Amino acid sequence: MRDVRVIATGLDHPEGVTLGPDGMLYAGGEAGQMYRVDPENGTVEQIAAVAGGYMLGLCCDGAGRVYVCDAGNAAVWRIGADGSVDRWCDVADGGPLMCPNWPAFAPDGALYVSDSGPEDPERVEGRVLRIPPGGGDAEALDIRPLHFANGLALLQDGDLVVHESYAHRMVAIRASGVEEVARFGRAIPDGVAVTADGGFVVSMYYPYELHRISPGGKPELMLHDAFGSVFPMPTNVCFYGDGLTTLAVASLGGQALSAVEPGIAGAPLHYPRL
Repeated sequence: MRDVRVIATGLDHPEGVTLGPDGMLYAGGEAGQMYRVDPENGTVEQIAAVAGGYMLGLCCDGAGRVYVCDAGNAAVWRIGADGSVDRWCDVADGGPLMCPNWPAFAPDGALYVSDSGPEDPERVEGRVLRIPPGGGDAEALDIRPLHFANGLALLQDGDLVVHESYAHRMVAIRASGVEEVARFGRAIPDGVAVTADGGFVVSMYYPYELHRISPGGKPELMLHDAFGSVFPMPTNVCFYGDGLTTLAVASLGGQALSAVEPGIAGAPLHYPRL
């Protein structure tokens, strides 16, 4: 197994991790916490907390504000560096959000969010939402229901990829419809990061693994943690550091962020000025 090191400890079961434009890492906690982590020295600062929150995926804008999916309150929040909390979205197509899970910005400032649906493998009700620049009510994309929509990323050509965790696959949302990109056997995909060459790194909620997908290729096992001693329940990943060559891994089953050198660089994220 590749060498895995700990970036920081003391986080409350972080599910999501993202890179801010300031070079800091941001992660949430299962009791509504929002953390800023210095990847150089492992310093952890709690910058905000939302009552009743359960923080999942997150991303940043060009001013360094954090947009986080809160499954506990079924809302997307914008959190400022000063700890201010604003409601960014809690309605889609005239009704409440179900389980906002992962957000990703488009260059124009629109925020795409996977709304997972019920955590029930027998029900297929997941969707992808588009929140307009400036926030407010979202619209669901006109696609078929997704089997627990989870990790999501925006590609350089503007298409989206999203995991259908209970269908054990990644799909792309294109003008022509929903198309399968990769299938993962019995593994449950959770997080996804786009690589500089147009491929992907995928984290598996179970078993505890990281997979790499080369452009147009099939998933290849990159890391396997048989006992969850390194990253129990790896839920999300992001590239950071010089050249975006280091991968941060958030583990819902633990209290740390971990890092690994995957041997490939990540694609830069969009940080719109809102």
